[in-house]
Amino acid sequence: MKTCLFTGFTSFLDYSTNPTEELANQLQSKTLGDYQIYSKILPVDYQRAEEMLGSLENYQLIVLNGLATGRSSISLETMAYNQIDSSRPDTQGIILQNHTICPNANAFLNSSFAPSQLSLLCENLNRLGHPVQLSSNPGRYLCNFIYYKTLFNLEQKNLPTPCLFIHWPEDQRLDSTSLYTVSKYLDVMSDFFTLLMLSA
Repeated sequence: MKTCLFTGFTSFLDYSTNPTEELANQLQSKTLGDYQIYSKILPVDYQRAEEMLGSLENYQLIVLNGLATGRSSISLETMAYNQIDSSRPDTQGIILQNHTICPNANAFLNSSFAPSQLSLLCENLNRLGHPVQLSSNPGRYLCNFIYYKTLFNLEQKNLPTPCLFIHWPEDQRLDSTSLYTVSKYLDVMSDFFTLLMLSA
């Protein structure tokens, strides 16, 4: 059985809940497609998030997840940028602006999923009724930070592990007709892993 590291973030700033935390908790130890899920909940804290991510050597797939308020679709992030530039503090009150994540490294790194594979995943998920889009803008806050650090560390260790960041719209759990609830997100991930298995 292959193993997948699946991460979510804790609540932060004005958000009392984070759907990616609940999503990761509900998927812990589940089997989806060919993968056994190992979940980690990362704090919205630059230093501790990287520490908690830990070693990446034991996984055959890495799916990082974060909350993107104001978006109308689930976003498969195609790249990460070597920059933090946000006026929002982390949970320790740290604000980083125009800050380079890894000095002397590439300005951006592409997802280790092939572009054609991401396009096909996006197309097929939409065919299944999920509002999914490709995005080249993961922001410049914690989500982009952990995505870039993960891709950078995989590259430095010459690990071929596919890695993708998924941004999820805010959970609208009080609206039973909404596409944006954790139960609907679980359906998205089930179909995501089934599509991965079929494309292998």
